[in-house]
Amino acid sequence: MADSAADPATLELLAFALGLADAADLVTMRYYRAANIDVRAKADRTLVTRADLEVETALTEAIRGRYPDHAVLGEEHGLSGGPEAPVRWVIDPIDGTHSYARGIPVWATLIAAEVAGRLEVGVASAPALGTRWWAGRGLGAYRAPLPWALGPLEGERIHTSGIARLEDAQVLYGSYDLTADAWGGRADGVLRDAWRTRGFSDFWGHALVAEGSAEAMLEGDISPWDIAAMLVIVEEAGGRLTDLDGRATIEAGHCITSNGALHQELLTRLRG
Repeated sequence: MADSAADPATLELLAFALGLADAADLVTMRYYRAANIDVRAKADRTLVTRADLEVETALTEAIRGRYPDHAVLGEEHGLSGGPEAPVRWVIDPIDGTHSYARGIPVWATLIAAEVAGRLEVGVASAPALGTRWWAGRGLGAYRAPLPWALGPLEGERIHTSGIARLEDAQVLYGSYDLTADAWGGRADGVLRDAWRTRGFSDFWGHALVAEGSAEAMLEGDISPWDIAAMLVIVEEAGGRLTDLDGRATIEAGHCITSNGALHQELLTRLRG
């Protein structure tokens, strides 16, 4: 059950984040599989669309309107606001833009709120999949079908699995080459020794771990906005999202997500 003594400020931020996700869904679904999404490649060869830019602008303006002293870190526009801000919002307007641009439904808007250096709120809204995941510190992690608008403590509570052996585990990964080449190539051995592997990339792999459908998700190359929201959701569901040293950070450029029971074995294997 959720902590009845959970910080009211966390509830407020989570409720606001869910409202932001509602607004984002309206924009992303308007352009999804449309002819006018204006796809272009950025300098790093990742894609950006009109929807990415519109969503990030709209959410940033909404945050500024409600909380003028908050900072915002977004994939497309970078950081606005300084380190003195009481809250930093971390936004990926469309996580999985390549899928979005090709008409594949595995993409989501990711919204996180970080308070005093600790991620407190996470929302992953995937309207083309008809599902939203969210969590707040002390409140638990939840999943619900879209388009129904739900409050912070409504929806289905989700939990990680209890599987504790790699040979019984379903292990997911992002880009295979980036994952296999990371950690000295040791991820390949982990994948080979797992019961089952699938390349369910982007936010979805972490969501599947959080809801108990998989035991681990390996990302060899990742940015803060890709995992900020998922870190809160995974941890509130009972799992872990860390770097190779076991630190719960979004700044390492890689991440290992697990149900918690497998985490130390994964770290040991990937360290070599």
